[in-house]
Amino acid sequence: MKKSTFILALLILMTGCSSESTTVNSDATQTKPDIIEQTQVVEQPIEPVVEQPIEPVVEQEIELEQKSEEVEKVEIIKEERTMPMEIHVYSNEIPWDTSVKIPMDATTSINEAMKVAIPGDTIIVHEGIYRETLNISKDNITIIANENDYVLVSGNSVVTDFVPYEEMPGVYVADVPENYKLDFTQVFANGEYQNIARYPNLTLNDMMAPLEPGGGYVELESIFKPEDSLEVRANFKTDALAQVDLTGGIYRGLVGKNRDYVIGDIISNESNSIKFKSVSTNDWGKTGEVTENYHPISFGFVMHKNLIDIPGEWYIEDRKIYYMPKGDITDLQIEMQVRPKVLLLNNREYVTIKNINFVAGNAQMKNSNNISIDNCTMRYLQPFYKIKGYSIGESKETGFYMENSDDNKFNNFYLAHGWGNGVYISGGKNNLFTNCVFKDLGWIGTFTAGLYTSGENNFVRDCTFEHNGRFQIRVDKDVKIDILHSKFVNAMELGEDAGALQFTSTGKIGPLDLKGSVLAYNIVSDLQGIPVFAGNYKKRYVCAFYMEDVNNYTAHHNLIYNLNPDDYGSEYEFEKVGGVLYIGPRYNAMDEPVNYYNNTSWNCTRSLNAWGIEISNIEELNAKGVAQKENSGTMTNGHFANNLFNESLFRLIYSTQNLTEKGASTGWADNDHNQWKPILTPSMEEYFEHMEKVGYVYNPQTNMMLKNDTGSENYIDVETGDFRLTENSLAKGAGTPIPGITATDSERPDLGALEGSDYVLSAGANLELPKFKEIR
Repeated sequence: MKKSTFILALLILMTGCSSESTTVNSDATQTKPDIIEQTQVVEQPIEPVVEQPIEPVVEQEIELEQKSEEVEKVEIIKEERTMPMEIHVYSNEIPWDTSVKIPMDATTSINEAMKVAIPGDTIIVHEGIYRETLNISKDNITIIANENDYVLVSGNSVVTDFVPYEEMPGVYVADVPENYKLDFTQVFANGEYQNIARYPNLTLNDMMAPLEPGGGYVELESIFKPEDSLEVRANFKTDALAQVDLTGGIYRGLVGKNRDYVIGDIISNESNSIKFKSVSTNDWGKTGEVTENYHPISFGFVMHKNLIDIPGEWYIEDRKIYYMPKGDITDLQIEMQVRPKVLLLNNREYVTIKNINFVAGNAQMKNSNNISIDNCTMRYLQPFYKIKGYSIGESKETGFYMENSDDNKFNNFYLAHGWGNGVYISGGKNNLFTNCVFKDLGWIGTFTAGLYTSGENNFVRDCTFEHNGRFQIRVDKDVKIDILHSKFVNAMELGEDAGALQFTSTGKIGPLDLKGSVLAYNIVSDLQGIPVFAGNYKKRYVCAFYMEDVNNYTAHHNLIYNLNPDDYGSEYEFEKVGGVLYIGPRYNAMDEPVNYYNNTSWNCTRSLNAWGIEISNIEELNAKGVAQKENSGTMTNGHFANNLFNESLFRLIYSTQNLTEKGASTGWADNDHNQWKPILTPSMEEYFEHMEKVGYVYNPQTNMMLKNDTGSENYIDVETGDFRLTENSLAKGAGTPIPGITATDSERPDLGALEGSDYVLSAGANLELPKFKEIR
């Protein structure tokens, strides 16, 4: 190599090195012209000596540039974090305390913090409102409120720019938020829930008081539908709606049995009558006739924009919100729900959510395990919805929905207010609820529950269920569920013919197997229901333990009182039943244990109730694969001991039917040979003896009935729910020892739920709620 060539190459190499040291993040297109320019300056004095060997040097120059760029790229890549850390999130919306300052460049979204989190991290959320759906996208994460801070995850958006609506004095109108895509919403003013405009007005702070003045329902004069027509007519007892155009509004009716309840779109109205087309797919949505006298008593209400007439009412129409404020609207912050869910927890494991509050939206957990929900609240989950049927499955995602999720724990959890369910568990196993409150749920009136489960091995302890439209706990699959030391109050507020604890085989041939479940030290009280009229069915029937076709369980030390439906004041006669226990078994042969020990009931009208059915075509069903060989329902392994009842009735009804393989009735069959089986008696002894002849073996021991007029003398104070036995009570020392149930040191235990201790009196949650600071 010639000397000039060597010098040129050396200069080029030195130039490349100096370029790397001056800029770490240089761009290739910027660096290359600089190098070429320097090369030309050096080449000019030795122009005659330009030779072929220079080309590989240029290639070496380019190669060095590429290496330099690679080094630069390596330098700017962040090293993957492996050590867990705390990530702080700050809200930019704290309306109750505007003095709070947040750090510069603070993260203001929990979801943004989630994006940079790694397993093991703790996301600490500071005071304020977070308007987002909390989407848990990482495993092994803890989301916790900063100590003593109130954190609210909201499904609402703020509505602004209200202007007076000239056609309705006192009403203001605004555009709904652009991201509002829901079928229905919920509205809040300074954090307080506001009511959809309706007739009659809802003036009580109770969404489920259809029989009370101000409860937002009215008794209809009649409701019917002509044959070959899909137009339903509902007649009110007043012409208050005569001057109001209700076209396009919604009718909601509590009509007949739950399967008859109806939702409809209003076609027209005149005088005291409305016409609507049924959304419900029951008889109201079919062409058959529903006669005017088939439902002589029913209840309903109408919703429409033109019904806004008291402060706090609102309506959405054509992407406008109409609202009548109480006071000056400029003093109010109006919010409406725009997000369907406030929490998504799908395909995750080992997540803890603690001290977080949620409002205005449902929650979803699918395929997630080892989740802890601790000291959280969820309020106003599901807005109004147009349900087509009445089954609980149609409402399954109208609350906290869980699917195929195992080993999850809810502790100190408050879930309240909504048109749909509380918690719905579909599949999964080992889910636990302790010290939880499920309150004011099921406003829609059809099948909903505070807690429904088809999952295996459920555990409920120290929980309170209060004010539910229908069930408080419902089970309809072969699962184990222990329900201990919990309180059930005011179930069945929008229906009848069901119970606080509702277990049923749902009609299949074969009983439900509860796999040794225990229901113990619970209180069930204050069930009324509503009167139902559907053809010949005229009842107001509620039940504490509705255990239809259910076996393999034990219920002990439960306290049941105040199940005594009143007359309602109607001119029509109807049966009023407040039952302690209904067992079915209908056509199902129950051979596993059905154990009732040391339960107390008071102020109930019916202690034990059963319904028997003989299957007329059992041989035909066996040929089609039905496993059960017995042609009627039985209970062969019952054991009822140490129970205290008040003076009441005991009943069995009985019939013979033809069934399908799935248990559906295809019609009545000859029942003459079974005429001796039904019984209605006030005698407990007669009932037990008769039922054994029918095939229902209770194996009764030391049960007692107390007279209604003097029985209260056996308790400390029935008016306050103190059912401890007095010293002179007839029930003291009158029982039979039961291993594992009664006190081990007593050869003659007391009767009833207070045997051994007064533990049952403290049943229910002991939950301290936060101050909901958005309400002001």
